[in-house]
Amino acid sequence: MTDKFISQLFYCDLFTKKNVGTKKQRKDLLDKILYLKKNNISPAEQSNKNCFRSAHMYGEELNWLRDAIKVFVEEISNFYKEHDESFNALVSQDEQKLDFSIWTNVNEPGSINELHTHKGVSFACTYNLQTEGTGNLVFRNPANLLNDCNQKSPFMRNYKIEPKDGDLLIWPAWVPHYVEENKSNKQRINIATNIKLVDKNAIIINEGG
Repeated sequence: MTDKFISQLFYCDLFTKKNVGTKKQRKDLLDKILYLKKNNISPAEQSNKNCFRSAHMYGEELNWLRDAIKVFVEEISNFYKEHDESFNALVSQDEQKLDFSIWTNVNEPGSINELHTHKGVSFACTYNLQTEGTGNLVFRNPANLLNDCNQKSPFMRNYKIEPKDGDLLIWPAWVPHYVEENKSNKQRINIATNIKLVDKNAIIINEGG
């Protein structure tokens, strides 16, 4: 009998939670986003060129989503710490806490989100608010950046996600990703989040409600 061993070289997993938020919570959040866009409030630099991206979002409409993300990160950390004790820091309240930066993207028909990463943070996150049929989220395999590799190898494949409204997705922030062209006749609206591990005594500006 031959023993088989599998060692995980890198932590690069995508976590998905389905049906997050009630209909009312989603509607209230959608109304707030459309108000921000209509009045062009706090537009920011963006990967979705010629479309709307807000600066950091505040407000009671976001409290439930922020809480859901915190719980999800804790669940992910508990999953990992069974294999690697360094992940204890993500759920320990003694030394560390989580810093959130939350914004919205509104992609018009015909638009895309260009290839990008989320620099300087631990996790990237997206909440699909109005996304079905508006373009897949594509994770670019970093191995494709290596010209000396066999491009036909299954290890080189990109990973596509067909968006479903109400889905909450979290992945390592260093993974390159983009959104395909919105070929529908409706706006593609999602909430994006950067999640960073910071010192317990740090003052977090972006945490306000």
